[in-house]
Amino acid sequence: MLHGINHIALPVRSLDVSDRFYRGILGLRAVGERPGMKFYTAGLHHHDLALMETGALFPVSGFSHFCLDVEDEQSLAAIYACCRAAGARILEPVDHTVMRSFYLVDPDDHIVELGVDVPKSEWGPWPNPFGRDVAYPKLLSLADGRKLSGSARIGK
Repeated sequence: MLHGINHIALPVRSLDVSDRFYRGILGLRAVGERPGMKFYTAGLHHHDLALMETGALFPVSGFSHFCLDVEDEQSLAAIYACCRAAGARILEPVDHTVMRSFYLVDPDDHIVELGVDVPKSEWGPWPNPFGRDVAYPKLLSLADGRKLSGSARIGK
C-alpha cells in the first residue's frame, strides 16, 4: 500500500544555483552527493530530493509540480514570508479545499508547491472537493504578520 512520496529526483541546469534555492531558501539539509548530483532531506527520509545537473533545458508544463508538506498554517505563512524576502518567484496562494498552499518556481522552472492539508471535517461534505480552487488571501495577511526566522524553513 502506498503511504506517500519518499523522494523526488529532478534534473537541474546548475547544482550551485539549485543548492542555494533548496538549501538556502527552503532550508532542506544536504545529506550527500556524488559527481553531478546532490541529495537533500527535510528530516523524515534518508533523502527527500535528489538533483542531477544536466546543464540542458528540458520541457516543463505548468501542471507538473511536486508538493512538500508543511506542518501547519502558521509555518506555511512563515515559509511564504521567507521565500518572498529571498526574492523567490512565487505564484498566488490557493485554497484547494483539501489543502491550502502556494507555488513557487525553482531556478530550473520546476513548480514547487508548499502546502498544509485541511482536516477532512472541513471539506468532507463537499461532493467533489477536488473541483474547487479559490484564492487564499489569508496566507498573505498571515505572512505579513510573521517575523522571519530560521525556524520558518521546511527542513529541520
